[in-house]
Amino acid sequence: MKIRTIAALVFVILFASTLFGQGTVVVIDPTVPAKESKLTVNEQKLFDKVVVPKFKAKYQDEGCQVAPEIAGAVDGAFTIAAAKQRLVFFQACQTGNGLGIVGLVVIQNGKIIASFGSDSGWSLDAGVLPDINRNGLDEFTLSYGGGMHQGEGGTGVDIMEFEAGRPKGLGWFKAEEFTDTEAVNVWKVTAKPGSTPLYFKQKFTAVGENKWRRVGVNAPLRLTKANAAFEVVN
Repeated sequence: MKIRTIAALVFVILFASTLFGQGTVVVIDPTVPAKESKLTVNEQKLFDKVVVPKFKAKYQDEGCQVAPEIAGAVDGAFTIAAAKQRLVFFQACQTGNGLGIVGLVVIQNGKIIASFGSDSGWSLDAGVLPDINRNGLDEFTLSYGGGMHQGEGGTGVDIMEFEAGRPKGLGWFKAEEFTDTEAVNVWKVTAKPGSTPLYFKQKFTAVGENKWRRVGVNAPLRLTKANAAFEVVN
């Protein structure tokens, strides 16, 4: 009887853990190497023909030589529910240490349907979040690097979504910190979906190449104000 009781208790715990795991979305995991993002041949031709001239007309000057580099390309329904769209995040130019102009475009059915630019940092990567606030549209992450300043640096991430066809920041968090004398620290961030998503962070410290040690417990994360402020590029 006692054995059956223990077995039942273990089953309940495992079942509850499975349910929680199924409802949790990984926002970003710096302990996993990022996958390289590329445009298809046709997408690159479209980008070069439509996007590049617009960004040159708006931003190019002595301090900003527009030569776009793709940081991330992700698929989802960003501006229209259930649509098949590709969101492209890129560096238009670098204007200083950790400073530059970044761009964001949305491609649908072989056409650029939205184009935005922002005076921001150095673009690193983009990710897609499957509608974690349950409003019918997918959210996305934009990761930025700030260069090294007085021997310190790191990575910051904006969580964003489209509202009325324009990018809107939902919040920011630190994903990585490093110095020239200490080990790299990173944070794996997850979200529990809902009308107001709950965020959690788990710290890891580097102990070797692509090797990490978990530090502390998975703790609640409160986002701060998103950094990027995008403007339409016509």
